[in-house]
Amino acid sequence: MDLTDWFMVVMRWLHVLAATAWIGGSIFFFAVLRPALRASSDGSLLNRLAGQEFRQLVDVAIWVLLVSGAIISVDRLTSSHSTPTYGVVLALKIAFSIWMFGLVWFRRRGSSTMPPEEAARNLGLARRISSVLTPTNLILALGLLVLLLAELLGQLFEQSIAG
Repeated sequence: MDLTDWFMVVMRWLHVLAATAWIGGSIFFFAVLRPALRASSDGSLLNRLAGQEFRQLVDVAIWVLLVSGAIISVDRLTSSHSTPTYGVVLALKIAFSIWMFGLVWFRRRGSSTMPPEEAARNLGLARRISSVLTPTNLILALGLLVLLLAELLGQLFEQSIAG
């Protein structure tokens, strides 16, 4: 293996590590921390403190994913083993990833730019949707989908090399 191969191994490892930290942390929050906090009298304080710490991890993960993802994408797309199907699946993965990043960014903004009368009209629908599709749940679902697409990309690339 030459230096370029080692560099790409490190980029893929950083990409997987950042995705694992973010999505794994989200799964932990959803399956373990949130139920435990509901049962605790100090739940809101612990939730806020855990959220602040996790936010820092997500910030680092986003930057690592953006940089490593761009490098990996250029490497794979310029390879002779890149296929149109690979490009389509990669585009879907990027689109869902951008949606996740956007949800994180808009969630942090915290303020609604929707006029109060429009917000009032949408309140009933928003309540129904928000009970299921909270930003946290949607980010987790998108993250799981992105991980599935990443695995599919790996399979497509390996098949192209073998074929």
